[in-house]
Amino acid sequence: MEGDGAHRLAGRLSTLAGGVVVAGEFRVAAHATERPRGWRLAGTEAYGKHLLTRFEHGWTLHTHLRMDGSWTVLGPGRALPRRLDPDVRVRLALADGRTAVALRAPVVELVRTRDERDVVGHLGPDPLRPDWDETEGVRRLRAEPDRPLVEALLDQRGVAGLGNLWAVELCFLRGRSPWAPVGGVDLPPLLALARRMLRHSLEHGTRMTTTGDTRRGRSHWVYGRAGRPCLRCGTPVRFRPATGAPYARETWWCPHCQPR
Repeated sequence: MEGDGAHRLAGRLSTLAGGVVVAGEFRVAAHATERPRGWRLAGTEAYGKHLLTRFEHGWTLHTHLRMDGSWTVLGPGRALPRRLDPDVRVRLALADGRTAVALRAPVVELVRTRDERDVVGHLGPDPLRPDWDETEGVRRLRAEPDRPLVEALLDQRGVAGLGNLWAVELCFLRGRSPWAPVGGVDLPPLLALARRMLRHSLEHGTRMTTTGDTRRGRSHWVYGRAGRPCLRCGTPVRFRPATGAPYARETWWCPHCQPR
C-alpha cells in the first residue's frame, strides 16, 4: 500500500470514532488475551504507510498492511464470508452494529498512545500530513549522497509514504535515472511534485494513475510497462527485477527520457 492509500483508509476508519467496542479480538500471539470490550474509538491517523487507531483510554492499535493486508468496515447485519475467517487479525464489533476487520495484516500491535513514537518515530516526514517538513525530507535524503535515487525514495526513514509506484514514476517525471546519486538531484521540486501527486490521488481517488489516463496500459508512464513504448518518446521501457537487497525493488525506466 502506498501512503495515499493509507491516508484514505485512515479517513474511512475514522468514521468509527466515538464507537464503543462490544466484542473484539486481536489474533496475534502478543495480544491474543486482550479483550477490548468497552473501549471507545477516538479515531485513526496515518503516518506514511502506518495506521494508528487510537482508543480514548490511552491505547493505540498500530497496523501496517504491507502488500497483502487490508481493513474493511462491515455495516450492521453484515459478516465476512466464512472462507476469510482464517485471515482475520483484528475484529472490532461496535455497539452501533458496525464491525471493523483487519485481514492478513502482518503488523498488529498495541502500544500506549504516549509511546507511538516507538513505532513511527524512525519515519521521515510524510507529504500528506499537516506537519510535512520539506527541508527535513531533503536533509534526510541527502544524508547518503551516493545512494541511488529510487532506493532513497523507497527508504521510509527519508520520506514516509512513497512506495514503488510513486518512486519509479517520480524518477521518470523529473527526468532522472533511478540510479542517479541522490546527492546530485534537485530534491525540492521532486518532493513538491510528490506532494501534489499524492494529495491529488488522496482527494480524487486516482491512486492507480499517474498519467491522468485510466485506460488499460496507459495509466502509468513507465511502471509495469516493460518493453512497451514510452508514452512520451516511444523508446521501449526498460526493466530491472528486484535483487533482494533492501529497497532494491522492481524498477522501470525510459533510457531516453531518463539518461544515466
